[in-house]
Amino acid sequence: MSRVARLAGSARSVSVGLALALAACGGSAPEVAPATPAPATAPVVSEAPSAAAPVSAAAPAPAGPRRVESPLLETHYTPEALTAACAQAETDTDAKLAKLVATPVAELTFDTSFGAFEAITAEYVETASRLEFMKDIHLDGKVRDAASACEERSGKYLVTLSARKDLFDAMRGYQNAQGKAATLDVQQKRLIELTMRDFHRSGLDLAEKDRAELVKLRARLSELESKFGQNLGEDKSSIEVTAAELDGMPADFIARLGKSKDGKKLVLTTKYPDFYPVMENAKSEPLRRKLLHAFNNRAAAANTKLLNEALQLRAQAAKLLGFKTHLDFATEPKMAHDGKTVQAFLDRMQTGLKPGLKTLVDKMTELKRTETKDKKAVINAWDWRFYMNGLRKRDYALDDEAVRAYLPAPKVMAGMFSVYERIFGVRFVEVQNPTVWTDGVKLYEMRDGQTNELLARFYTDMYPREGKYGHAAEFNMAPGHAVADGYRIPLSVLVVNFEPPSGGKVAHLSMEEVDTLFHEFGHVMHESLTEARYPSLAGSSVARDFVEAPSQMLENWAYQPDVLALVSEDPTDATKPMPRDLMEKIAHARHFDAGVAYSRQVFLGKFDTAIHTQDKPDADAIARQLSHDITGFPEDKDTHFAATFGHMMGGYDGGYYGYLWSEVFSTDMFTRFQKEGIFNPQTGRDYREKVLARGRIEDADVLLRDFLGREPNEVAFLASVGITPSKADHAAPAAPAPASK
Repeated sequence: MSRVARLAGSARSVSVGLALALAACGGSAPEVAPATPAPATAPVVSEAPSAAAPVSAAAPAPAGPRRVESPLLETHYTPEALTAACAQAETDTDAKLAKLVATPVAELTFDTSFGAFEAITAEYVETASRLEFMKDIHLDGKVRDAASACEERSGKYLVTLSARKDLFDAMRGYQNAQGKAATLDVQQKRLIELTMRDFHRSGLDLAEKDRAELVKLRARLSELESKFGQNLGEDKSSIEVTAAELDGMPADFIARLGKSKDGKKLVLTTKYPDFYPVMENAKSEPLRRKLLHAFNNRAAAANTKLLNEALQLRAQAAKLLGFKTHLDFATEPKMAHDGKTVQAFLDRMQTGLKPGLKTLVDKMTELKRTETKDKKAVINAWDWRFYMNGLRKRDYALDDEAVRAYLPAPKVMAGMFSVYERIFGVRFVEVQNPTVWTDGVKLYEMRDGQTNELLARFYTDMYPREGKYGHAAEFNMAPGHAVADGYRIPLSVLVVNFEPPSGGKVAHLSMEEVDTLFHEFGHVMHESLTEARYPSLAGSSVARDFVEAPSQMLENWAYQPDVLALVSEDPTDATKPMPRDLMEKIAHARHFDAGVAYSRQVFLGKFDTAIHTQDKPDADAIARQLSHDITGFPEDKDTHFAATFGHMMGGYDGGYYGYLWSEVFSTDMFTRFQKEGIFNPQTGRDYREKVLARGRIEDADVLLRDFLGREPNEVAFLASVGITPSKADHAAPAAPAPASK
């Protein structure tokens, strides 16, 4: 299942990052701290050393600046108050920027030019992000609508801000005058480099007419993207079924389903907790086909038009900026640097995966023909998840629902905390009775295991509800950064949609959800352990094709027997973990579906590159053709997958390849832990300090080389999925050449 990220960009493309999956482990429940009210201003945190034994044997990090709290999340808005706050944020930002540009160039310093611009825009992005986030979690539909309108408004405002020539002239004026002789440190130089690059990408070097056209195009794009996402979030597509049609589904699953208005049928939504279990377990092919049809037609009538218009506008904008295609524009600031590199990467992966894909399709086809007694049966788009699950049960004796019984959510969460504590030398403390937006939401503190210093806070919102963001993602509400009296701690929100508790029983997670948990919590760690001075360099504000790698690397722990022992318990005896042989089967089966799963990633990546290398693409037709060419699974012609692919309108345009690209590098990073020990505290400290803490202070390829002690390459990933470099027609390292400065 693809993971989703949502971005809010500032005038200088500040990423207030979000996205992906969560972490699971085992161990005792976190400690409980008293609730801390959200401060009107950010006070300094005074910390006393913990009397508890340290959780890591690694040497503690040297003492840093005093930690300053970030305000907690405010959710008690009326629609009117939220709209007013959104407008006020623009007014305040305009006033601060007016003072900046009013300063004569000859009087500018780094702090009053680039430093001030960074602080002002970062403050606006944080304020807007907190308001926009209400569309993803608020219980009141009118507030969600106001937040969506705020997102659309702020998107347009940021586009306008990014094209203000007076700001560009002020920055360039300082750079060409006092800046030439200034003594600047690494982070200051990096901030200048990225700020000016983003100004250039915003068209500030264009003629006035072209610059105005670019602003117009991007304002419209922001509007289209916001509406596309809102349409998916508010979509209520569902189908009605009988209990008999749900043959193969667990009793607990059926028991929690709602009923139709006449009370005679059950209702299946197109939300993940309904969709994936049914597609993997329901024996009825007509049911699976019907549900996939509904799933791939969510908001299709509106979103197909929105996407196609957006694609044309992106192509026009890229050409205005001197790029051949939007793909080239989108990849320039990433590790890959250009579209050609991405296309070659996806071609290598497709070639290497073909044998594994064919083997799996042949096995699934044989299984379907045996079960249906139809010698001409083929695997369709609505079949592959079901028969893949069938192969897992047959060849690996793994039943997803049977495995789920060993993974109660509270145990998984406690285990997750235990594992991350051991790896990174931190500890987690649950805040008691915090002010939250709905029942079940929790607030935690992350503290250093040696010094007890408060490092960050984060919320968890675990279960689906009407109007809530429908995927799994980490939302950053406050990036860590230096302030006048210390270092302001990050604040994150973990949003997932796991099957909720029912009938008085605790929720249980599938192994896929445990994987998701490991991943998404990795994003929380990336945000929380940053040490970058500036918000736009902090946490997950890294190259977009690297942003998933640190979290993907942490998924590996979910499949280690020692970790599975921590996150599981026997359903008949809570004092025992799942059996050792089941753990080994889970680990062994992890990549058994690589041929299909990664071929689907190639399809999604190639769909993205295809629609962003044409001037007037037909997204529907391209998706259907590529799906046939790459995966070969027939699908209904009256479905519209492209209209439901939120990534293409949620910040991953021209960048979806990054999931697979970053997984290559995440697998390479894990080789150090494989060699030195998955709980080795010094390796964990190195990962914390050399990768997570440094954010975007340096390019991702520099971080990789520093952590690995060598050039990164594709070898470990290829081996993990049963591919050799020769089969992939690629024997050279995958690491890109360093970006030119």
